[in-house]
Amino acid sequence: MKAFISALTAILCLSSCLSAAGPPPTPYTAVEIDRFVAAAGVAFPTDYQSALVEDIAREVSLAFPSVIIVRQGEAPPSEHAVLRVSGTVIEFKPGNRAKRQLIGLGAGATVVGTQVWFLDAATGQVLLSRGAKGITRGGIAGGDSRGAVDGLAKKIAKFCNANHLVESN
Repeated sequence: MKAFISALTAILCLSSCLSAAGPPPTPYTAVEIDRFVAAAGVAFPTDYQSALVEDIAREVSLAFPSVIIVRQGEAPPSEHAVLRVSGTVIEFKPGNRAKRQLIGLGAGATVVGTQVWFLDAATGQVLLSRGAKGITRGGIAGGDSRGAVDGLAKKIAKFCNANHLVESN
């Protein structure tokens, strides 16, 4: 099953990269964040899905204070270029807090693996696609397994910055 998910992820990434027709015309001034869905066979809790959207919104707001944040289902601003962030959770291991505290060294780590798509909201064109993983080990977020979601959100905001997808101040 793991091999199938890995192969599917590679195919999706390759097709996304091939369908992207160059860099975005200008940096985006608004970001729409979709709720990430779980791939078949991945038990990603609903509260983690909500937390991931809110964490991405927070991290993008911190990195780009002038950018307008829109959640899935909300009306996007009409006079702004909107970057849509969408994704699929392809791996989720909830971890074990007791193992993190007793053993350490990465034992009991929470893992959240995703495939993230950055799209032009107006055209639906895939601009970039990237696999990302958030891992929580002991000490991060007080040992709370949601720290993996927070780490993932930070990676997505950094990726937007590194690829000049969102307008910086």
